[in-house]
Amino acid sequence: MKRKAVITGIGLITPGGITLPEVWETLLRGQSTARPIDIFDVAPYPVTKAGIVEDRDIFEPFPARSLKRMDRFCSLAMAATHRALQDSGIDLQKIEPSSAGVYIGNMYGGWGVTDPSLRRLLTNGYREVSPYVASAWFPTAPQGQITIHWGLEGYSKTIIADTASSALAIGYAAQAIEEERADVMLAGGAESPITPYTYSFCVRSGRLNPAGYRFFDPEGTGFLVGEGAVILVLEELRAAQQRHAHIYAEVAGWATCYLPRANSLWSDEGKRFSRLITQALDNAQVTPDEIDYLGLDAQGILVADSAEAQAVGRAFATSSQQPLATTCKPTLTHLL
Repeated sequence: MKRKAVITGIGLITPGGITLPEVWETLLRGQSTARPIDIFDVAPYPVTKAGIVEDRDIFEPFPARSLKRMDRFCSLAMAATHRALQDSGIDLQKIEPSSAGVYIGNMYGGWGVTDPSLRRLLTNGYREVSPYVASAWFPTAPQGQITIHWGLEGYSKTIIADTASSALAIGYAAQAIEEERADVMLAGGAESPITPYTYSFCVRSGRLNPAGYRFFDPEGTGFLVGEGAVILVLEELRAAQQRHAHIYAEVAGWATCYLPRANSLWSDEGKRFSRLITQALDNAQVTPDEIDYLGLDAQGILVADSAEAQAVGRAFATSSQQPLATTCKPTLTHLL
């Protein structure tokens, strides 16, 4: 019998809240959490709003000396992991260290430490560079810090695949449990692109919309970015049941594909994306009729949104009714 991976803990650090009730209320209000960027001078940028996390007390569980060595995207990941483990109620001390690991998705790495250090290097010389640049910037920093802090010795990887990184991290973590390479996995992602260097990439990509995040809008030209982290605790089903854990869901099936560089997921009017949805359904052994909700990619760009709508239409063409389809991104901003 195939092993099943289930979600027993959720850790959220988002611009719209840091608890499930907070984030849910934010989504119900339906108002964007983006606010003016005040961390650095954004006057030269055409888009001056982003989703920014309120620090509050999210970093309290960690010593200040440890946080000093981390970039913000890493500390956000640590905070989300702490909350996910609390929510799960799992005692990692009772688990064989080699059977627990972490898969983290990331896109940019960390530049909160590196960006100002490189600027000081240019103007003042090498003595002004932070000694933590190398370890703080590296995209694998959250993976390393999490495994060290919680003593995890099992399969651990960092996934870098543009905005699909965290979704792939969750899928691969579930697969590790199914294939008996792990019993417990922490999976999700973290990003903090609100620095002069990384934000310039976001702006120059042409994917940001000065008018705000308006998906499935004929006049939509992109989205607004934000920072945050989301970490899930995945466990093998029977072990979760034995400790009477609250089970949110099973990761039943997923699918991924490779796109040649010259193509995009939207260059064929969503035909490839439609096949990918169908493959995920087949892997999960569910039919289109059994799907109640569909979380959209929702790029806020007309050609992408139109192709996605066509992909959904094809994938659910035989369904008796279309599933509810929406996205939390315009509210929480696009956390990449």
